[in-house]
Amino acid sequence: MLALLERSEARVHLDARRPDVQLPERLRADGHVRLDYGYGLTPPIPDLDIAEDGIHATLSFNRIPFPTFIPWSAVYLIADYDGNGAVWQEDIPPDLLEGMAPATEAAAPKLEPEQAEPPKKGRPSHLKLVK
Repeated sequence: MLALLERSEARVHLDARRPDVQLPERLRADGHVRLDYGYGLTPPIPDLDIAEDGIHATLSFNRIPFPTFIPWSAVYLIADYDGNGAVWQEDIPPDLLEGMAPATEAAAPKLEPEQAEPPKKGRPSHLKLVK
């Protein structure tokens, strides 16, 4: 996540039902919450802290500041807006995987080392591993 934040923003996908997640109550029952983090966002996140235990930050929900905490155990995907990032497939909530066809090796997105070419704009078609 730190590597992504050095270059741009990071979008964190998490299971808000996990223990110790601190989000507005209306989000706590959701298995797929996406939160955006960055040093240059508007409104800014002046207290953004990427720590050993998780992500601490005051985020804005409907223009109302809320002190959040996202433990790493709740996170299953971190990526920038171009699709560079990492996924922890074993941590994706099982109910999100229901009804999805099993991924074959040929059809599954692959994590690749970051490439030197500039990122493509638009929707990401796959994720890249950031080291």
